[in-house]
Amino acid sequence: MENKIDINKIIEEKSLEINFKPITSVIKQSVIGFEASCLGYKVNKDIVSMETLLLQAENESRTIDLDRLYREKAVEKFSDVYNDNKEILLFINISASIIKNFIGSGIIMDLVNSFKLNPQNVVLEIVEDKVEDVEGLKKFINYYRNEGFLVALSDIGYGFANLDKISYVEPDIIKISGAITENIDLDYYKQEIFKALVNLSKNIGALVIGDGITTKEEALTVIELGADMVEGDYFGNSLEITEKFISKAQKAVKNLASDYRKYMVDKISLENTTHKKYEKVIGNILEELSKIPEKEFNNKLNEVILNNNEFECIYVLNEAGIQITDTLTCCKDMLSQKALIFHPAIKGTNHSLKKYYYFLVNMSLNKYITEPYVSLATGNLCITISAIFKGLDDKEYILCIDFNPNDINF
Repeated sequence: MENKIDINKIIEEKSLEINFKPITSVIKQSVIGFEASCLGYKVNKDIVSMETLLLQAENESRTIDLDRLYREKAVEKFSDVYNDNKEILLFINISASIIKNFIGSGIIMDLVNSFKLNPQNVVLEIVEDKVEDVEGLKKFINYYRNEGFLVALSDIGYGFANLDKISYVEPDIIKISGAITENIDLDYYKQEIFKALVNLSKNIGALVIGDGITTKEEALTVIELGADMVEGDYFGNSLEITEKFISKAQKAVKNLASDYRKYMVDKISLENTTHKKYEKVIGNILEELSKIPEKEFNNKLNEVILNNNEFECIYVLNEAGIQITDTLTCCKDMLSQKALIFHPAIKGTNHSLKKYYYFLVNMSLNKYITEPYVSLATGNLCITISAIFKGLDDKEYILCIDFNPNDINF
């Protein structure tokens, strides 16, 4: 099929297929913009991808013309909806590899002016992993940012690329890749990565778009984790920005806002129930330990770990932070390679510099809950809850329990 493609004819007849995806804000309960991407060239019922077209265009020195045609068609189609809504944004892709051809040309500015768009409504989305001409990219961004355009970085979190670009692009918007958002509702590690990228974005003053959203559960999760906007097939896509298309996307985001309110109410209710459950369990353990001599702590902890599968590890410290029991754990089948660096602490281990001891004692608290961290006992992510109790001998002890963060919310 590729051999029959006449790239010159495609450019002359402006035969590219442009696809639009809504970018939505659940907080505002509205569609705030559209990303325009090029599907390629339609041949009968098949689509020749933009990647294939670019390869052929490169062979015939028409890459710039093909790229220009994509933006021209995107801006032209967007201009109709812009005339009805002056707050709507257009996201157009800018390939980092050909930016050098635009520096100082003002070609994008001329295009936007020709359709009477405000540059502030146009987001230049820098795509492509490898940037060979960093200085050229900086000049391009500075020129168009000074003209009022917004700048976005796409595919953050995909592969090993793009994080370095944040430092010299200084984006207004960061789009976190679908590689991170896919099944994020089920993946604790992806959630932590997303949160870290959100924190980074907030610290540099950039808004966050959770990209590649295909399910309601993914959307609810990224919103909870701090995304300002969400984008993906969940909200639909269309070759034209019609009233029907906008209305459908608007309905989807309003329904999502309603679902998010219910989701948060249900989550808070579940967390309160879980909190009360574990408070009761921990309270019972503390009460039982306070009624037996220190030499019997080990047997009691063994009994506790057998009856509570959600506990990964349990152990007791003295008031100086020295471990006085074994570490009782449900993790019996650790991989041999993990066991070389991760193993339960033994009796006599000094925990006095660990947060679950240090903050508990020095802040005069009765209970302390850590942030998630990698347990040296199991190699798993865990949360440690520490609580003070008095033993039969009237000495103060500290009970420490490790949980998987997916199993508990305090």
